[in-house]
Amino acid sequence: MTMKRIHLFETLLYVTILLVALCMPFFTDIFQYGGWSELLKKWLTLTPLVFIFLINNYIFVPRLLFTEKYLYYILSCILTVVAVVYFSYLLVDMIYSLQPPFDKMPPPDMPFPQGKVPPPDTFPFPRKDMPPRPGMGFPPMRQPLFFYFGQAMVSLLLIGFNVGVKYFIRWNGERERQSERERQYLQTELAFLKNQISPHFFMNTLNNIHSLIDIDTEKARNAIVKLSRLMRYMLYETDIQKVSLKKEIEFIESYIELMRLRYNENILTVETEYPAVTDNIFVPSFLFLSFIENAFKHGVDLHNHSLICLWITHENGRLAFTIRNRKSEKVSTIAEKSGIGLENVRKRLELIFKDDYTLRIPPDDMIFEVYLNIPV
Repeated sequence: MTMKRIHLFETLLYVTILLVALCMPFFTDIFQYGGWSELLKKWLTLTPLVFIFLINNYIFVPRLLFTEKYLYYILSCILTVVAVVYFSYLLVDMIYSLQPPFDKMPPPDMPFPQGKVPPPDTFPFPRKDMPPRPGMGFPPMRQPLFFYFGQAMVSLLLIGFNVGVKYFIRWNGERERQSERERQYLQTELAFLKNQISPHFFMNTLNNIHSLIDIDTEKARNAIVKLSRLMRYMLYETDIQKVSLKKEIEFIESYIELMRLRYNENILTVETEYPAVTDNIFVPSFLFLSFIENAFKHGVDLHNHSLICLWITHENGRLAFTIRNRKSEKVSTIAEKSGIGLENVRKRLELIFKDDYTLRIPPDDMIFEVYLNIPV
C-alpha cells in the first residue's frame, strides 16, 4: 500500500466516524420529538471531542509523541482531557440555559399529537406544535456527574484510537521507505556485479580472438563480429533486471560458438538442450555465464577429447540449469580455480531470490557439475 493510499484511507476513516456520530441522533427520538433545536444541541456536545482529536492528531502526536517526548505528551493529553471535560460542563450549562422557563413548558397532561408519546427518558421537550401555557412544567435536568466521567473516558479512548492509527501509518511509511532502500540497494548491487562480470567475459573472449589472429585471420574477423553482437546485447538488452529466456539462450549459443573457434571437433564437443517454449520465461541476465565460462576454462583438455553438456529445463514454474564437464588435469579444486564468477553468482541469487533457489556443486575430483533451480 503506497503512502498516498494510506493517507487517503486515514482521511476517509476519520470522515466516516464523524459522519456516523453526526447521523446517530437521526435514528433516535431526539430528532423526532425535539426537532432541529435538540439535534443542534447534541451536535454541540461533540465539539469538545472534535477539538481533542484535532489537537492530538496535528500537534501532540507529531511534535511530542513521535519526537519521543513521552512525558510531555502524557501531561499534555491529561491537561487537555481535563480542559475538555470542563468545557463540556460549561457547554452543557449554556445549552440548558437556552431551555424555556417553567411557565413556557407544556404541562405533562397535554395530549401528544397523533398519539405519539415520547419515552420517559426524553421527556420533556419543548414542542412547537403546542401553544405555551403557564402553570405546571418540569425544569430542565442537568447532566449527572457520571456524564462528565464518561466524557473523559471517551476522550481517552479517542486519543488511544488516534495514536493507534498514526502508529499504523508511520509503520507503513517506514516499511515503504525500507522497501525503497532495499530496491535501490539491489539495483546498485546488481549493476556492480554486472559490471564485474562483463570485463571478465570480455577479457577471456579477447584472449581467444588473439589466439586466432595468427592461426586463421578469417575466423578472427568472424569472431570480432560475433563479439560485437554480444557486446551490443550486454549494453542494450540487459538494462532491465530480467530478460527473456529466448534472448539469453541466443546469447549463450553465440558465446559457445565464439569459444569453440579455438578448438576443432576432435578436441571439444558441446551438447545442449533447451525448452521448446522460451518466449514467456524470464530470467536474470548473465546468470548462467559464469558456469559456462568455468566449463570452457577448466573443462577443456588440449591433449584429450573433452565433452561439455548443458541442459535447461522448465517445469511447474521453475527453471533448472545443469552443466557438466570433465576437469582437465591442470585443475586441482573448484575453489582454487573458479575465480570471482561463482562468488558473484551466489550474491546475485541471494539478492534476487533470497532462499527460493537451489545451487548444488557436488565435490568431485574428476567431474565439474553445477545444478541451479530458480523460480520463473
